[in-house]
Amino acid sequence: MPLKDPEYQNSAGRLLALLTSLKKNQNLIDEAPKILGEKADGAQEKQQLALSLLMEMHRVYLEFRQDMFDAEINDQQREVLLSGLSSVQQSLYPVQLNAGWREITEAEVSLLKVCATFIVQDAPITKDDLEAIRTSIAELRSQVESGSLSPTLRKALLELIRLSEDAISRFNIYGARGLKKAFKSMLADAAELYGMTDSQKDATELKKSGAWGAIIRHLKLVDSIASKLLKYRPLLQGASTLLLGDSQEPPNA
Repeated sequence: MPLKDPEYQNSAGRLLALLTSLKKNQNLIDEAPKILGEKADGAQEKQQLALSLLMEMHRVYLEFRQDMFDAEINDQQREVLLSGLSSVQQSLYPVQLNAGWREITEAEVSLLKVCATFIVQDAPITKDDLEAIRTSIAELRSQVESGSLSPTLRKALLELIRLSEDAISRFNIYGARGLKKAFKSMLADAAELYGMTDSQKDATELKKSGAWGAIIRHLKLVDSIASKLLKYRPLLQGASTLLLGDSQEPPNA
């Protein structure tokens, strides 16, 4: 079965969606590709996806615990809730991948829902936002397929495409934080690409290229969507870098 949409847009909600996407005694190796929306032809690929799913669960679980320690509740409430969820680790860290899945209990489901009410929720991503990102990815891909790019620029575009597709295809796992993390990786890649130009003339030519324009538009789009979901000021807003082609000085902090 595919991964459920989280009822709560935070780490507790995403963890709950992951843990309830598998039913009792289902085989993790067989079910992981379905949950992650990936195709697996052989046993080795299935095993790799099962491990990938467990790694994602582990990451979300750690994020959930950190969010609980940051939540505005008293220590006694926090201890009671986390102690009641200690057995969840038996599901997160199975001894064998091909063993039957340990389904979380109704009590654990209820406790995770209670925890979700204490953790700040992100704004939900809209279909329009997803479509805008997919359209921007298509523009990047058209630049790759143009056949007139340097190997370095082509590699950078492919990495931006990979990061973007991964962030939106697994949004129910990564959430808005995953989108922001992907953006920061894209920004670092774009900055590295710019820094690799051999001269000011090359840098100017790069900035004039259609591929560079597509990269900047994509960065701004992902930044604006992530900032809307997480309620922070867009990281590129008012930036003063040659990366953005803006010669103005940044505003004083």
